[in-house]
Amino acid sequence: MIKLIFTLPLLLLSLWANFSSIKTTHQPAEMTLCVSMPNEEANQNLRKILDNDFNSFENDSTKAYTMPLLTQTPKGDLMLSWTEKDEQGNTSFCVAFSSDKGKSFAEKKTIYSGKGISNSRMMRAKVLAKKDGSLVAVFSNRSDAAPSQSGRGSSRSADIVYCVSKDGGSTWTSPKSVDADPTQGIVRGFFDAALMANDEVAVAYLKDVANSKKFEERDLRLVITKNGVFQPERVIDPVVCDCCPISLLLDANGALNVYYRDNNDNIRDMAKMTSTDNAETFSKPQILHNDQWKINGCPHSGAISSTYGKSALIVWFSGAETESGLRLVTQEGKKLFVLSDVSAKNAYLLEAPKASVMLWEQNKGENNVSQIAFRKINNDKVSETNWVNGSSNGTNSSGLVIDNQLLIAYEVKQANKKNSIKISTVTL
Repeated sequence: MIKLIFTLPLLLLSLWANFSSIKTTHQPAEMTLCVSMPNEEANQNLRKILDNDFNSFENDSTKAYTMPLLTQTPKGDLMLSWTEKDEQGNTSFCVAFSSDKGKSFAEKKTIYSGKGISNSRMMRAKVLAKKDGSLVAVFSNRSDAAPSQSGRGSSRSADIVYCVSKDGGSTWTSPKSVDADPTQGIVRGFFDAALMANDEVAVAYLKDVANSKKFEERDLRLVITKNGVFQPERVIDPVVCDCCPISLLLDANGALNVYYRDNNDNIRDMAKMTSTDNAETFSKPQILHNDQWKINGCPHSGAISSTYGKSALIVWFSGAETESGLRLVTQEGKKLFVLSDVSAKNAYLLEAPKASVMLWEQNKGENNVSQIAFRKINNDKVSETNWVNGSSNGTNSSGLVIDNQLLIAYEVKQANKKNSIKISTVTL
């Protein structure tokens, strides 16, 4: 269709030139050109072809990009955050804004640069946009540390830090730890951060248990801000899976939900706790869905969540003997579907006005190249799998829906290991 559109004018010019060059002594016959307008099905196919052909993100080929995250500010601007690593080994946590629904982004603003920044699906860096206009960046940062009393050295040291901007991201405060505990040489990680109903920040994370004799033993902790100041940490579950990321979600009712992988005698199913008073108290842990996945070790994969009308959607991987794979479940524990393809991974959820969307990556085609896929969910009904055109070698996606357009930001794997970032659009 695209080829026809572009070659048709050339064909007409060629015909006109040929007719003009013929000398005739009689009036040339009238020529009528009939063009058939494409029907709706053809229009839809054309839209699919034209989708994803424009990337509004500008890459530097000398840098490696990781974990793009699309969100929306309270005033409606799009916010894209990511990390980029240069050839000297410095990693920069960056943010850029779009006021034209993702068609273009303003010049990037650097939050912080250093050699210890970590940004991955296990510890995804985030920028939170508060109602008062300020921005709070939360990310993992490793610094050199002497071995602690537990004997754990600096190679296992990691901290969760935050920076604040009061001027739209132009300037930022220096990184400070969210945890006031001065102990060094330990791991604080696998975190998530969210804004609560009162516009204060909550950060949930796993932390090494003091004086533990195990190689890895961590509990689940939470810190919140009051008037913008982080308060002392609290243990909210003492026995959890040691290395699985956490998901925080403020639901439609204003409650803060914590989704994490529990550990009950090595049955590592997904659990939730809920607070209706801005994290002052929490409900008892409740298993979302009884997968009964028993594994003597940590699977290193957590949950992703999003609002879903008055409910919520949660997706995670389970290696249970029955229905192993990515499963999508409602807040009430209703299982909607399971992706059993072994290459399906790195899911992401987002709510949209007409239907929620689940993104993930999965190998496709004879070459088994990863590609971004999605399904729409509405009234607990799930669409067939759709593939994002032009997303070959895509990984670590996030997305937003703006005016029935699905914007997807993701990494594109490169042969030189320096991944780039691409933003694609799909008409829902």
